[in-house]
Amino acid sequence: MSERLVEIGIRGRLLVADLASRLRARARDARGQTTIEWLAVMVGFTALVTILAGDDVWKQAGKAIVDAVNAIIGETDDKV
Repeated sequence: MSERLVEIGIRGRLLVADLASRLRARARDARGQTTIEWLAVMVGFTALVTILAGDDVWKQAGKAIVDAVNAIIGETDDKV
């Protein structure tokens, strides 16, 4: 009976060590993949901002917002 318990204990330790090793390997792979995805997103974001800045989109959008706010404030038909 005690030999069987020792055998079960050894197998349990081996299984836990194997599980821990696999989890560490998976975490290492996922960490590298996340870094690559993050870099791709940042490069895309930088390219988008550069394109929008080059076409004066920000200036046009700001002017449109200011014009809309002025139109709202400038209305004289208030029925409050």
